[in-house]
Amino acid sequence: MSSVISGFLSKRGAGRGSRPADIQPPRSKEKYMSVTESKVKTERKSSRKPAKTQETVLSALLAETAEVSVPLASLIKSPLNVRTVPYSAESVSELAESIKGVGLLQNLVVHALPGDRYGVAAGGRRLAALNMLAERNILPADWPVRVKVIPQELATAASMTENGHRRDMHPAEQIAGFRAMAQEGKTPAQIGDLLGYSPRHVQRMLKLADLAPVILDALAEDRITTEHCQALALENDTARQVQVFEAACQSGWGGKPEVQTIRRLVTESEVAVAGNTKFRFVGADAFSPDELRTDLFSDDEGGYVDCVALDAALLEKLQAVAEHLREAEGWGWCAGRMEAVGECREDAGTYRSLPEPEAVLTEAEEERLNELMARYDALENQCEESDLLEAEMKLIDCMAKVRAWTPEMRAGSGVVVSWRYGNVCVQRGVQLRSEDDAADDAGRTEQMQEKASVEEISLPLLTKMSSERTLAVQAALMQQPDKSLTLLAWTLCLNVFGSGAYSNPARIRLECEHYSLTSDAPSGKEGAAFMALMAEKARLAALLPEGWSRDMTTFLSLSQEVLLSLLSFCTACSIYGVQTREYGHTSRSPLDSLETAIGFHMRDWWQPTKANFFGHLKKPQIIDALNDAGLSGAARDAEKMKKGDAAEHAEHHMKDNRWVPDWMCAPRPQAETETTEYRDNQADAA
Repeated sequence: MSSVISGFLSKRGAGRGSRPADIQPPRSKEKYMSVTESKVKTERKSSRKPAKTQETVLSALLAETAEVSVPLASLIKSPLNVRTVPYSAESVSELAESIKGVGLLQNLVVHALPGDRYGVAAGGRRLAALNMLAERNILPADWPVRVKVIPQELATAASMTENGHRRDMHPAEQIAGFRAMAQEGKTPAQIGDLLGYSPRHVQRMLKLADLAPVILDALAEDRITTEHCQALALENDTARQVQVFEAACQSGWGGKPEVQTIRRLVTESEVAVAGNTKFRFVGADAFSPDELRTDLFSDDEGGYVDCVALDAALLEKLQAVAEHLREAEGWGWCAGRMEAVGECREDAGTYRSLPEPEAVLTEAEEERLNELMARYDALENQCEESDLLEAEMKLIDCMAKVRAWTPEMRAGSGVVVSWRYGNVCVQRGVQLRSEDDAADDAGRTEQMQEKASVEEISLPLLTKMSSERTLAVQAALMQQPDKSLTLLAWTLCLNVFGSGAYSNPARIRLECEHYSLTSDAPSGKEGAAFMALMAEKARLAALLPEGWSRDMTTFLSLSQEVLLSLLSFCTACSIYGVQTREYGHTSRSPLDSLETAIGFHMRDWWQPTKANFFGHLKKPQIIDALNDAGLSGAARDAEKMKKGDAAEHAEHHMKDNRWVPDWMCAPRPQAETETTEYRDNQADAA
């Protein structure tokens, strides 16, 4: 390409190549921007069409080329013209009438062919209109046509630019054009410079060019869109692409595949890396190319990673961190594991945790902390400086806590590094349990469970928080259509197969309790869960056909994707888990089993604050909450405070963790849980 540009530059002001002797130059010469000047361009967009105001290398070269005239009979459509979709007879006829009335207003762009012929790279519709006039004997065969002659290697680029500007170029044509230019040896950056596209857009279209031919044929025939192609491009194997495409067609409404179905079939054993805390911690270098699937069409340059490979890499890195801490701090043993050591039966029989010793700051550390705290309190808003101050304060506190463990304590216990709530969790002072310890700890475990009993929570707070929890589960279930539809089918089957058929058709009743839930939940209508539900409701409401509430048949026009979305959303809105208390006994939450099934975590939707939670607790309950979250130091500080200050104190220390009170969480699944118990709870929730 550089030789072409330099060739054009060397011809400025000289003759324009081998033109026929009877061709006259244009009567006036306009001033054009030079090729060098054209390199100062406006910022490119990554959209399909180049910006109209944008100068490209090709447009600069065309500006340097003078118009000439050639006989109409010498013009044919160029074999390098990327246009494959035929022009409509109506559009050609309209253009022919325009040329007949006012003449040819825009020149054609051609390149030389053997035998004194010229291939039209840009202007195919104009050529068709001129030939129509010639067939009607309105124009003679030697009628002079204004053209610009360009080198053959720029013909494809000229054709793509022409089609992109004049008529909406079909995506299949653009893909074929980019592929042809790449086969000529042009890089994505060079193609982008010629046409005014970003290199990334070119790379994306070249990625689609590698799809199986049958898929590109479906795109050209408008049976699928570029969105379908982008989802299929996640799979590199063309045979697998065809398998996924055919499977999606078979499952789609009317044989038309759904984009989300294609994406699910390609990545069914994988998870997205975008926003994935595990992947961010492990890093892309921990995986082989076979374990990573790059999504070139993702705005955040995301992709997918194999689930098993991700967990294996995470466990390996956690073990490495544990080994480092054991050597650096002098612990007797170490372990890296996926979950923190907890109070479940398996862990309780294997480990026990030593009480965390009280950290003692040195005089220098106390002075530094006071200085940092004063600077921190002087800042009105959170900013980069406040983050740095907070990080240093946490570091000083952590160093003091580690130093509090004596050499004897470290030698007789270990450090466990795990993954908890999207962060690395370090537990120091963990001892391996002997059989004699079991009896001693049984009473203590029972006492802790009794302290956290839901019966100690006031009924108003129970109503508030179970309402908050219900809205959060609704929002989480809404985001998992497959689980939502499973719950719907299961609930209907309970009625149909469990208690006989109905005499009247479709006796299905749904009660949406959003009014009472938002009235009771502390977050009201401003909570993240309710706002997410309302956003989805607004989106779906816009898709409902006109007059739908009066005529069921209007829903026959909806696509399968929309119908499934409506079913999923309505099912989610039917969830109800507000707990009650009668005769001193609190009902068990019907949400427990459902939360386990959908991988729900309350802190994805709710943040405990003084206003919405801690302020409604008694001071001992606030202290218990801090201890339960592993913040024993903060709990000791809260003991010296008034209740209001302790509530603010708890809010501050709980903001960066994922703690939720036990009575607001689903219990850990146990092997002896009866199937009937699951059934009853699910039936109550739906």
